[in-house]
Amino acid sequence: MGTISPEAQRLLERLVPPPYRPPLLYLELAANPEVMRAFVEGPIAGLRGLLHTGQLANADRELCILRVTARKRAIHEWGVHVAYFGKTSGLSARQVKATASSAILPEPAWTARQRAIIAIADAVADCRALGDEESRLVEQTIDRAERAELVALASLYLGISAMCAVFEVPLEPGTPRMPDPGQAG
Repeated sequence: MGTISPEAQRLLERLVPPPYRPPLLYLELAANPEVMRAFVEGPIAGLRGLLHTGQLANADRELCILRVTARKRAIHEWGVHVAYFGKTSGLSARQVKATASSAILPEPAWTARQRAIIAIADAVADCRALGDEESRLVEQTIDRAERAELVALASLYLGISAMCAVFEVPLEPGTPRMPDPGQAG
């Protein structure tokens, strides 16, 4: 990583105030101050971004994010969310670990709503429509407004997962390692 311009540094500090260190992905984006500005003011981290709508419960939002980032093996972003948001999400340690599974397993016992969120996250991660059974589950447990937010949130984290892959962003120091998909259940 190269030098960060003063403008990009100010933007980073708005997003992650000192003395905290910005995540490695943010440092990659800071190479371009206009990209950093779009990220800081944009649809995820901005004051009106999807992390700040208050419409989804923390557990629902984090389940969606963890599932998409795990499915795309975005170790950096998954670890950051487990370390910084996981403690307040309301998800159990077992549920967090299970987000990295290659399938929706019967254990931990997911609620119908959680299974619907996982179905949405999986469909977005796979860039596909919901299957018939998934559609019925989503329609029975999630209203249209929540579905719109979950699809938008999952789609944005699909993009963040792609950035992590292309930039080859490693595991953030001090965050947990994502379990292998076959060992996550």
